Amino acid sequence: MRPLHDEDPSSVGAYRLVGRLGEGTTARTYLGAAPDDTPVVVRVIRADLGRDPAFRARFGEEVDAARRLPGLGTAMILDADTTGRQLWYATTHLPGPTLEETVRRHGPLPGHSLRVLAGRLATALGGLHAVGLQHGRLDPASVLLGTDGPWLPGLGIAHGSAGSSVTADGVVIGTVLDSPGFRSPEQVRDLPVGPAADVFSLGSVLTFAATGGGPFDRGGVGSVADRVAEGDPELGDVPASLRTLIAACLVKDPAHRPAPEEVVRVAAGTPGPTWLPAACAAWVAERVANPWEPPEPMPGSEPYAPGTVPAPPPGSTPASAPAADAEPDSAPAPAPAPEAATPVEPPAAPGPATPAARAESPSRARRSGARAKSRRGFLAVAAGAAVLGGVGAAVALSRGGDSPKAGPKPKAPVPPPSPTASTGPSRPASVQELTVWTTENLVPAALLGDLGLEFGKSGSGVRLGSRLQSKAGYTQALEQALRAGRGPDVFELDLLSVARFKAADLIMDLTPHQSRFDTTTWFPAVRASVTSAGRIMALPLAANVPVVLYDKGLFQAAQVGVPSDRVTWVADLEKLRLANASNADYRALYVPGGAWPILASCVWEDDGTIAVQEGDAWRGTLDLPGSVEGARFFRHLQSYAPDAVGVANDDPAITTRVTKGNVASVIADSALYDAVVATNPALRAVLGAFAIPGRTAGKPAAVGVRGTVLAVSAGSLFKEAAMDLLALIATERWRSRIATEGRLVPVRTGLDRAVPPDNPMIPASIAALPVGGRAYPVAPGWSERPLAELAKQTLAGADPLAAAAAANPIVAREFGVSPG
Repeated sequence: MRPLHDEDPSSVGAYRLVGRLGEGTTARTYLGAAPDDTPVVVRVIRADLGRDPAFRARFGEEVDAARRLPGLGTAMILDADTTGRQLWYATTHLPGPTLEETVRRHGPLPGHSLRVLAGRLATALGGLHAVGLQHGRLDPASVLLGTDGPWLPGLGIAHGSAGSSVTADGVVIGTVLDSPGFRSPEQVRDLPVGPAADVFSLGSVLTFAATGGGPFDRGGVGSVADRVAEGDPELGDVPASLRTLIAACLVKDPAHRPAPEEVVRVAAGTPGPTWLPAACAAWVAERVANPWEPPEPMPGSEPYAPGTVPAPPPGSTPASAPAADAEPDSAPAPAPAPEAATPVEPPAAPGPATPAARAESPSRARRSGARAKSRRGFLAVAAGAAVLGGVGAAVALSRGGDSPKAGPKPKAPVPPPSPTASTGPSRPASVQELTVWTTENLVPAALLGDLGLEFGKSGSGVRLGSRLQSKAGYTQALEQALRAGRGPDVFELDLLSVARFKAADLIMDLTPHQSRFDTTTWFPAVRASVTSAGRIMALPLAANVPVVLYDKGLFQAAQVGVPSDRVTWVADLEKLRLANASNADYRALYVPGGAWPILASCVWEDDGTIAVQEGDAWRGTLDLPGSVEGARFFRHLQSYAPDAVGVANDDPAITTRVTKGNVASVIADSALYDAVVATNPALRAVLGAFAIPGRTAGKPAAVGVRGTVLAVSAGSLFKEAAMDLLALIATERWRSRIATEGRLVPVRTGLDRAVPPDNPMIPASIAALPVGGRAYPVAPGWSERPLAELAKQTLAGADPLAAAAAANPIVAREFGVSPG
């Protein structure tokens, strides 16, 4: 980043510019500050390009496409001007060093980090391609590293989304190469460019991350561009477990390169706090924690002169001074650590095709026969190489047990018990039955029956035995049964209980099998909620986030619409209240006083937090400024329904109140709509829903994710069959049926068409999940008590700061508790 020059604007739209991050063939990129001093990235398009009508039309289409991105590994569009004199767009700022900086300073990445890098970048590229964009300029300087994985800040707008474009001046956009060693053969040859070019660049980036140099940097004759177009890549120093994958990405013919989703499946890396080596992770965390700290100058630029370092906005975190013993940029990179030093979970050994493996995605069906055939060959070679490198782990998986590198060895399984009232008759020795426990009304009984029939045809020789359990005391009864060795093989579990069951060694680690569950399609907050210490512990089944259910007629009568941001929302609520001031039963917004998920949303949206983990202990952070402001805003929302102070989040009184027709809006989860229209069908025609508005226009507020998961007992005798069942449920076809027939919010992207068309709260939830979704602290002793106590004290009139100070000790007392 450089200081602003005289020719640079001081502001663009609502954003004040702080420094220049870079300049390309189509735009200058700036670090800016939003009105609330949040750091953002602003890209200003060259003025001459903005005068080209064809470019302007394409730019508008691409910005609209980028707004549809799910945010899986990419920045998000915040604002844009696609029609004014000056074209620009603003995105979320992703603080952190570039891959280029990190490798130069800390050396090549080890195997596990490389797999995470490959999987996350391929996921991000797949998201771009799905909305009609392509990155076009992927190189080590365009990849940012975060504490939970890598990110792509660039969205491919205005350079290369649908092949090259030519301006009125004859400039081919997207082919002016500042780093030709990371471009594709078709780019350096000025041939038509498609999405497969990004995959080639991905292979080059992975080579750099693994070796410290590009695949065409050394050897051969001619220029780097010539070697990209005609030469063979140099992959001798790439770890053997990834060499086949990277070589497939670097195939000259675009039609024979793997698709991004295939790279994800083969890479099988798990993003999380431990994805980088310790020393590197600490450095990345420090950079991420200081978003206003200027990074190293751009290549070729002069170092900062005294007094010219870009300054952060007033009140933001100041830039920290470089350490006196910091490594110089020219210091040689350390030698790569041996690949064997990094634990690796290889893919499961090849075997009979499971229902999940036989299910073919729509995108795969659309490919040409030749391309699909070449990719199948690539996958077979890559998977075979990985299996040969990890025969011991593959054998362990084939026996139905956990990978020896996946965690502590599970307790020895206990034989089925004698018949009891809670578990039903024991299984005869001649019958192999996979028992599944679910609670009442989660999945329709007919759907469970169809699932059992299909599972029975899989050829495993194990039948499915479903047991519907009462919700009352379910979690406690389940835990007791598992500890006694007479629990089910697969069972429903509340999302917030996953960490506790993991700490008690009651559930199986699913990480070695994640490629079978299509985990890359899960909403990020859902994935984080089932991930503990970097390990995936359960298969998400349904998600819940609070959204706003509203009466369209009452909104229209007060002349208000769906608000785009928090300020407008509060102003509209005041209009609703004033318009109906004479009606004592009228409520502009009904917020239950005991609705701690709504309080959590307010805390997060005001940049507060609930708790942080420090080693094995947890510390409450509800007294931070953002958390206190969130509590104050929650109190303001609740003031619109003063009679609801003592109402719990799931109190039937909420349904009763709404069905009377005097509530303009209410914050709740998607189940409320079904309950309301079942009681008062007349409301079906007037009820709508929208995501809780955030502080930024057009961006939903932060919301905590709750929901239901399926877990596998660590003591199950049928682990392999359990994996087959979960893989079947994870297919798009079964995900769609569960969402539609169970009237549940899906936990993965791409299922918008599967949601019940008559429940507007479900689409609103899906809109909120990818942008505002947050995981509650994944703590063994998770409890809502700290938030509930904060809400209680705040609504009783206590100062939120004092109430927060009283709630913090509850975190320390409960969150770290591990069941004995």
